[in-house]
Amino acid sequence: MEKFMLIFQGPVHAGQSPEKMQENMGKWMAWIDKLRKSDRYLAGEPLLPGGKLVTSKRTVTDGPYTEGKEVVGGFFIIKAKDFDEAVSICDDYPDFNHGATVQVRQIMKVEVPA
Repeated sequence: MEKFMLIFQGPVHAGQSPEKMQENMGKWMAWIDKLRKSDRYLAGEPLLPGGKLVTSKRTVTDGPYTEGKEVVGGFFIIKAKDFDEAVSICDDYPDFNHGATVQVRQIMKVEVPA
């Protein structure tokens, strides 16, 4: 099995009612549970809005901004046999109906000397 990172990008859903937020969280938890039961889910975390952007010249600025359409909201590390399977795991990603996207990236195998 190979490791892949799923990077979740999309609009921020500010101003949702508590009921709608709970409904969306239920969909996410069901999706995570499905991935765990199929032994595909390794790790993942949502990201808080905001942060810092550091350039190669060590310039630090505020950002990314939550107004952006491509805000990274979180990530998962999953197992899949290949890229096709990793992409197919995203078929029922719960936030597609809100215009979000998932970037699928294979994790490079690196041997770390002891």
